Amino acid sequence: MQHTLSRLTLVSFFLILSTVVVAEDTLVVDIKSSRKAVSPNEVQPLAPERSAVLPADGGDFLSQLNGVSGSRFGGRGIEPIIRGQSQTQLNVLLDGAYIHGGCPNRMDPPASYAALETYEKVTVEKGVQSLQHGSGGSGGTVLFERDTKSRIDPEDGWSGTVSATAMDNGVKHDLSADVTRGGEKGYARVFAQDRDADNYEDGDGNEVRASYKHRQAGVVLGATPTENRLFEYSYENNDFSDALYPGASMDSPTEKADIHRLKYQDKFDGKVAGVAAEVYTSQVEHVMDNYSLRPNMGTKMSVPTTSDTTGGKLALTSKVGDATEVTYGFNVQNRERNATMKNVTTGMDTSLMWPGATTDQTGVFAEAEMGLGNGGKLKYGLRVDQVKASASKAGVVTGGRTANQNYTALYGYGATDKDETNVGGLLRYEQPLDADTTAFAGVSRSVRTADETERYINKWGMTAPDRWIGNPEIKPEKHNQLDLGISQQKGKVRWTGTVFADQVDDFILRDKVTTGAQTGAQIYRNVDAELLGAEIGAETKLNNKLKLSGDVAYVKRTNASDDRPIAQTPPVNGKLQLDYNGTKWAAGTRVRFATGQDRIDTAMVGVTEVGESAGYGVLDAYGRYNLSKSTKVRFGVDNLLDKTYAEHVSRRNLDLSGTIERVNEPGRAAWLKLETEF
Repeated sequence: MQHTLSRLTLVSFFLILSTVVVAEDTLVVDIKSSRKAVSPNEVQPLAPERSAVLPADGGDFLSQLNGVSGSRFGGRGIEPIIRGQSQTQLNVLLDGAYIHGGCPNRMDPPASYAALETYEKVTVEKGVQSLQHGSGGSGGTVLFERDTKSRIDPEDGWSGTVSATAMDNGVKHDLSADVTRGGEKGYARVFAQDRDADNYEDGDGNEVRASYKHRQAGVVLGATPTENRLFEYSYENNDFSDALYPGASMDSPTEKADIHRLKYQDKFDGKVAGVAAEVYTSQVEHVMDNYSLRPNMGTKMSVPTTSDTTGGKLALTSKVGDATEVTYGFNVQNRERNATMKNVTTGMDTSLMWPGATTDQTGVFAEAEMGLGNGGKLKYGLRVDQVKASASKAGVVTGGRTANQNYTALYGYGATDKDETNVGGLLRYEQPLDADTTAFAGVSRSVRTADETERYINKWGMTAPDRWIGNPEIKPEKHNQLDLGISQQKGKVRWTGTVFADQVDDFILRDKVTTGAQTGAQIYRNVDAELLGAEIGAETKLNNKLKLSGDVAYVKRTNASDDRPIAQTPPVNGKLQLDYNGTKWAAGTRVRFATGQDRIDTAMVGVTEVGESAGYGVLDAYGRYNLSKSTKVRFGVDNLLDKTYAEHVSRRNLDLSGTIERVNEPGRAAWLKLETEF
């Protein structure tokens, strides 16, 4: 942690020094409007009318987008999946800050902290398209971004949005307010949200335990002494409580997260044309237990945890000639996580699930984008990361055993301080084929270090099947990817298509022991893996107000070392959508669909795999009516035909008394949202 603070001090020094010196496969969703895409390989942004399903959190919102799936755990905490990859295979940033959840079982993945009403834009970069956002990101990068400066009303400086939402199957109420006051020299923004969600019913009328409460508030303060210079501080607090999870043996009575950010941006006329510097810290306190929110006549267990992330970034931009822009700099990130399993009945601690698990990362990067003749572009870059990992409490006796004893029982060795040097690179070429068509090709190498759970998780149960132990010597994943794509806008028809292949050395596989005294215990090991996939999307304007669109995505994942499928791989999925957008009225309908998935890892059924799944098709209907220039009402019915279904990638519903079934999605749900802007 001390090393990271030193580097953050260095970032801050550069930030202050800079003020004295006077620094495709991409899906962009503009939440506040329906701007058109500006690049040939950007997918058309989604207007609010196209976001049919009322999302539970950021992960649920992402799962509505082409090529993005979601894994349900409860009413919140939807885990996004891009190109068959999830968790720390994705880089998810909340307005420039990383946050890593407090639950070892991922009740609270990073996107679950994204309150959508407070962000202006969401960008999804599939695969590796930039080296600037940190190491890894082999599956993609998701940027939830605020642009408070753009919200300022040029006439009186005030702007704001207030909304109220209600639903008859799930969310009881969702109230939000977001107000900005600004001028030429600066701005202030405050926002707050109050959401209560109840349990929902599936299509068969069965209640799914999925309720939760969410309170969020934040402030953004900015100074703009010149047109190009920006100083910004922001703080936000997320407070979750009484969250039920049918996909776990515990629920979460309380969870708190605080995020602080400090940013500086500037542009110059010299050799350094621009600078962007930022530091952040995110702190999560999480508690899960098996008794406060569910009946329990047996042993009462609780797991309090903390997860603290501190980091920063310095990026400088320079022009080389007339056609090349180079961005270079460094990132730092430190994660420190602690979790203790407590036997509340006896008052004894049974194990340190995260035994002072720490990962310290420092990375330098440089990437250039060069304009070529005939509208072509070439992007290339290099990234080097130094990683240090340790478990400071691995030798502490808890419940009669140390984490090192448990690691040794499963792998033959304990935890020692680990050092890695990881090298990644990117080469991407885009070229118009004619006035209507653009093609691109990209190759990349990205390296993802193991997270604290994969390396150091320490859950030691009474029997082997109740043990889940990380691998302190696990190697980092090395992804070698190839992307090929084409997009075309011809007349009223626009379409895009992408294919990709990813050869992974040392893929980190969650597996289980099959022989010996530890048979059934969950472990992590390295294997070689192959990921293949394709995505296609299209839309056409039937007339000035009517648009038809659709998309479909496919991915295949194989454990090449053992010739096994990799568990939790999404099936073919997509949607077909028809939208009418008039001045006063807007309406639409959408079919979401997925095929069945029978390509599963049978060895992991009951652990990470639930089993084969059936396909489904679900119909949504929605609309908008403008009550006035500033006030509108949105309404819809999700799952109009009350279909009973579950996503293939979903947790096993542990509330069903041993029956191996997924957590079902909500049945028919009508919702209404009143929104006014000023």
